[in-house]
Amino acid sequence: MLKVKSLATEEARLQNGTTLLYTAIETAPRLAFSMFLPGGNMLDPVPGLSDMVDRLLMKGTKTHSQEQISIEIDGLTLEVDSDTKRDYTAIHATMLEEDLDASFELISDFFYNATFTEFEREKQKVAGEIMMDLDSPKSRASDQFIRGIFQGTPYGTVGSEILESLSKMDSVEALQRHYHSTFNPKHLIVSVAGNIRPETVAKTLEKFFPANEQNPATVSASLESKLSNLTINQDELVTFARDDSSQAHIYKGWLVPNGKHEDYAPFALLNTILGAAGLSSRLFLELRDKQGLAYNVRSSYEAFKHKGLFSLYIGTEPKNKDKCLKGFIEEVGKLLNIPVSAQELADAKRNMLGRRSVFLETAHQQANYIGANYTLGRSLKEIEIVPEQIQAVTAQDIQRVAQQYLSLPSLVSIVGPSQIL
Repeated sequence: MLKVKSLATEEARLQNGTTLLYTAIETAPRLAFSMFLPGGNMLDPVPGLSDMVDRLLMKGTKTHSQEQISIEIDGLTLEVDSDTKRDYTAIHATMLEEDLDASFELISDFFYNATFTEFEREKQKVAGEIMMDLDSPKSRASDQFIRGIFQGTPYGTVGSEILESLSKMDSVEALQRHYHSTFNPKHLIVSVAGNIRPETVAKTLEKFFPANEQNPATVSASLESKLSNLTINQDELVTFARDDSSQAHIYKGWLVPNGKHEDYAPFALLNTILGAAGLSSRLFLELRDKQGLAYNVRSSYEAFKHKGLFSLYIGTEPKNKDKCLKGFIEEVGKLLNIPVSAQELADAKRNMLGRRSVFLETAHQQANYIGANYTLGRSLKEIEIVPEQIQAVTAQDIQRVAQQYLSLPSLVSIVGPSQIL
């Protein structure tokens, strides 16, 4: 049995309302911080507003121009970036302990004092980048797939929807209101990994992230319920004609369990067996190696806070479209009707746990992994026992979740020449 590294993480609630998650790594040469603000796209009054805040966060504050920020970052041993996802916005940073105060003084400036003076210019850049991305047939297929399967909810925030909503982002004041309602230490989750005393981290966070009298924006119960209960009522097909494309890009997907669901572990292993294990996965061996239908074929399982998405993707010659869709049906059907072998299950567990161990080798990766999972609703204990849950999965568990979820209606997205659509 593969030995899995334990993640010994402590949890504390600070006076400013922040939750601190501390993982000691004595050999880490630098400190890693991942700071999570729950909500992300779930809090957007118009699609993509949180993404705009994210893009402008480090492009000027009340006391620093963008150039001054760049100079300060270069002068410190600091690497910092931000990212907005469906369920949270995150700021990631790595630094030396000796630069802790100076680094967090600068990060605090982003957190409280961003000015968004480049708002109009950034809108134009975003529009151009999205249009360029959607010129790619594969990106277009993915865009219409995600947007279609999440049916107008914030989980369906993709490039085409942001492009349409940019005109509704009509003032920097609206951006600032959204920023001030979401960037609040009262619901901040800070995951730190490295060789430092947790008391030192706590004191630094309380110093540079003082309590805010305003209560942070939160996701409404009705929206959470809508996403949790979201279903596809019948098989759906969405297409987009690209006569200049030499390939057909095909996505097929189902709405499935979220990351806290009891079926998470068997479904994650199902994904590994079917298409996430690279050269050894069933889709790769059957559709690429045996049938020669594609160079790129895979499956993906994204477990968000309120819903999960399981998808299959293949890029193929347009003439092979129907063969590929038939191949998807056949390979999923095998999971529904034939239990996986003991060897294949053992290989999948070793693959999944091995990739997990590699992924968690650095302090930055551990801080991000622990903080993201906690923000998505898992307790530290639940994060810790994920390997045990994976080891406990049986062939019958995988067949059961396949029958329960992959027999439901699905959505297919295809982009390719008009004659095949």
